Amino acid sequence: MQFNVPQFIDIEDKIIGPLALKQFLYLVGGAGVLFLLWSLLTLGFFIVIAIPIGILCILLAFYKVNGRPFINFLGSGIVYLSKPRLYLWKKK
Repeated sequence: MQFNVPQFIDIEDKIIGPLALKQFLYLVGGAGVLFLLWSLLTLGFFIVIAIPIGILCILLAFYKVNGRPFINFLGSGIVYLSKPRLYLWKKK
C-alpha cells in the first residue's frame, strides 16, 4: 500500500496573491491601526507613531530570523526580557 506524502509542508499556502494568510492579516491589521491613528492624531504625531508601527507590521509579515518567523523571535525576546536573571560568578 502506498500513500502520497506532501513534499512542501513547511511552506505556507499563498491565499491572497503572493501573500500567505498570516502575512495578509499582519498587513491589513497594521493598515487598520494606522488608519485609526490617522483619523485621531495630528499629522506630526501620526508620523512619529506610524513609522515604528509600519516597520513592525512589515517585519512581522516578511522578515525571518534564522528561517523562523519574526513573531517567534519577538516573543522569545519579550520572554527573555521579562524574566528575572541573576548571574553569579564563583571563583574556584
